[in-house]
Amino acid sequence: MRVRTSIVVLLLFAGAACGSDGTEERSLPPNDFEQLADIFDAELEPLGLKLTRGALIDTSNGRYRPSDTGRHLAVYVEPTGEYTTAEYAEGIVPSAQVFLPEVFERWDELETFDVCQEPLPGVDDRKEPPPVTQLFLSRAEARDLDWKTVTLAELLAAEEPARESFTLYVAPEVTDDPSWPRITRAG
Repeated sequence: MRVRTSIVVLLLFAGAACGSDGTEERSLPPNDFEQLADIFDAELEPLGLKLTRGALIDTSNGRYRPSDTGRHLAVYVEPTGEYTTAEYAEGIVPSAQVFLPEVFERWDELETFDVCQEPLPGVDDRKEPPPVTQLFLSRAEARDLDWKTVTLAELLAAEEPARESFTLYVAPEVTDDPSWPRITRAG
């Protein structure tokens, strides 16, 4: 009887460590660009975007380095065709909605996340170009927003001094574009 009980306990333990499809569930996203692209590129495609980079990042000690045990997920998206300055502004919310709140719901040990829109291909082809836009936030701050209905105006309003882990960077070429005031009021 003792052996049978041990087998049942072992099977229960093994079942708890596996997902319904028999694969091991992770409390962190894969630290692999190809796997991240497999998860998100289909949702990015209708937006005219694709994932160009993605990794788990260890942000401890003020450093920013890739790590399989990092608690920050950084993703970078790039336009797949023509993309205007106004489209960068208009793309801030939809590109974030591809990932949020899913990344925090899916991976419970993830603490922070950011999504960057990168320059058009040919504009800045460095391996790691500076972002045109970047939205960075924590799990708690992501929970404060309704990602199905959030607007750019709400994201801009959410960036207040009391929020230490929420930043929305928008490059000057986007905020200086004549369409910026109209886009930030839309919603």
